[in-house]
Amino acid sequence: MVCAPDHPRDGRRVKRLADLRGERWIAFPVVPGRREISASHVFALFQTHGLGEVDWTPVDSLTAQKRLVEAGLGIALLSQSNAAEELKSGALKSIGVSDLTARHDVVAVTRRGGFLSAASRRLLDIVRARKARMASSE
Repeated sequence: MVCAPDHPRDGRRVKRLADLRGERWIAFPVVPGRREISASHVFALFQTHGLGEVDWTPVDSLTAQKRLVEAGLGIALLSQSNAAEELKSGALKSIGVSDLTARHDVVAVTRRGGFLSAASRRLLDIVRARKARMASSE
């Protein structure tokens, strides 16, 4: 979760997702075939925690979402890679949620016996090593 630097919860951790229920959420609208974290993903998190619906604003641009959050007009669930630059510069702050683990699975599909370039093989090695590290830390 990301918020503006002057948000009351900036850089803090909350115990429960329920603690963020009253916030205005910024999210992508639901568009079939689109892979971004959409409002339906945020809604699903609240539903699985038994919290009902949330107030949200649909924004169809990642850059616009980040700028709206920076301006204090809401909070957003963004991947670390999508918010890395703004988190590093301090333009956005994170909010940790103790009862929430949000992640995206990474899947690599290859053809059995198909050609893989050296770069492709190296990428698969990196992904496998990271997966092994994550599995050992759980």
